[in-house]
Amino acid sequence: MRDKAQLTIGKVLVWALMSATLLVTPLWSLDPINPIKMLAVSACGFMGLGVLLANQKVLHLGRMKVPLVLISGFMVWQLVVLVISDGEKLQQLFGTTGRNTGLITYLAFSILFVVALVVSSAEFLKQFLMAVLVVGVASLIYGVIQALGGDPFDWVNPYSPVFGFLGNPNFQSSLLGILGSVVFTQLLSWSVKIQIKSAYLLYLLLTIYVIKETDSQQGFLVLLIGSAVSLGVFVNYKSRLLGYSYLGFGIVAFVAVLVGTLNKGPLASLLYKDSVAYRGDYWRAGWKMTLENPIFGVGLDGYGDWYRRSRTIEATLRRGPDVTSNAAHNVFLDISAYGGFPLVMIYIALMVLVMVSAVKVIKRSQGLNAGFVGLVAGWVAFQAQSIISINQIGLALWGWVLSGLIIGYEFNTRDGDLAEEKKSGKKVAKTVQASAGTTVGVFVGLIIGVLIGMPPYLASAKYKSALETSDPTVIQEAAYIWPLDPSRMIQVSMTLNENKLEANGLQVALDAVAKFPDNYGVWGALSTMKNANAEQKAEALAQMKRLDPQNPNLK
Repeated sequence: MRDKAQLTIGKVLVWALMSATLLVTPLWSLDPINPIKMLAVSACGFMGLGVLLANQKVLHLGRMKVPLVLISGFMVWQLVVLVISDGEKLQQLFGTTGRNTGLITYLAFSILFVVALVVSSAEFLKQFLMAVLVVGVASLIYGVIQALGGDPFDWVNPYSPVFGFLGNPNFQSSLLGILGSVVFTQLLSWSVKIQIKSAYLLYLLLTIYVIKETDSQQGFLVLLIGSAVSLGVFVNYKSRLLGYSYLGFGIVAFVAVLVGTLNKGPLASLLYKDSVAYRGDYWRAGWKMTLENPIFGVGLDGYGDWYRRSRTIEATLRRGPDVTSNAAHNVFLDISAYGGFPLVMIYIALMVLVMVSAVKVIKRSQGLNAGFVGLVAGWVAFQAQSIISINQIGLALWGWVLSGLIIGYEFNTRDGDLAEEKKSGKKVAKTVQASAGTTVGVFVGLIIGVLIGMPPYLASAKYKSALETSDPTVIQEAAYIWPLDPSRMIQVSMTLNENKLEANGLQVALDAVAKFPDNYGVWGALSTMKNANAEQKAEALAQMKRLDPQNPNLK
């Protein structure tokens, strides 16, 4: 039986998963996706931290030394990077526009990882499954509405209109694949009633339909890989010989899929897309950033500022020099680019610990534990998409939580699950009441989390309001909303310049290059200002060449 502190912190984790995935603000902020998700993760993360700190003795955190040391190292090294790297500090703190995966977001991820460590148990996995179903059903219903052309919001989106609550069809398809892997595992459990299995089957059929409508095939691959893991564990419990045969077949299939995505072999026509070549360009740039900045990286969420100077000439010419990226489209390379080899090695160590923990639990289980195997299937599915995608907040949180739950389950069930002890008549550990500070911890954590996670959302909301006024003075003032954002300053300067307010636009552009000297876009804006003198335009061109040395258009 879990005490009140664990129940409270478990609720916080469920709130985090639901809010970070489902919250969007199309009516109130210019970026309706990322700032609100950052705010949700920050608020829930620090609420969790408040409960952890208020109940350290009750929760026995000291027994999980290895994962706690690793996650502490992960957080500390990011703080070191923030202090030492040359990246703009506020940008590292809050993240770049359109991503918001800076220090605050990663601290919240790390805290919620610890929360997952603490609460993981057979009982909590039932709550987790419910969270999966709530988020999954909501995403599917909205996906169907979007597929049928009934979306009530007028989104600005150049891709498939089916993108759920994540703003991009690739993210939507991957999320559905991950959640579908967890649900598929329930079909393999003998304890689930046939009526419930019928509902799960309907859920999976709807998942396949919505993934198809996203026009993003990675969702199918993610669902297939995760489900294959569940089926493999199930087969292994039935027969060790069948298990080894299944493993061999799985390896062959994996290699065939991998080769096919690289435009080789019999599956090439089905799996290869031009986007694979584009991702290769992003990966090479991320690796170059890591090699050239091996200790401290380029700064948190700093990939976008470094991409132009790190890409190859082939990448520059493939789709034109103005096509860029602010992410490596590979979570491991993103992390290594942000914080160098130390940060990515810590992250890899955490992932290895997840794998070791999963194997330990599966080996000591007498039969298929559908709840836990579902975690493993979902985690493998997440890792599969993380190799070719970015750490979008609403998607990345699931990876961090799944990792924490798997490691925590291995620790928390070493002496047998408490539920099993109760069934067998063995003595159940006496429940320890949560400290009186739990409520205070939740309240204080919520305030801190909101205060530090709110600025990007407020800035986006204020900027949207300013644009709606069509008042040049108000719009110019909006360029300086804290925290300053280079993309906002670029847009304001260009708008003023094109509407016969050249002097105002030039001033904003000059302030932008002074604040963000390593951002190519602000120098590009300065170079187009009508009131810029020859010296200013020459300096802008020189800086653009420095930041984009392979660009053939810069003469």
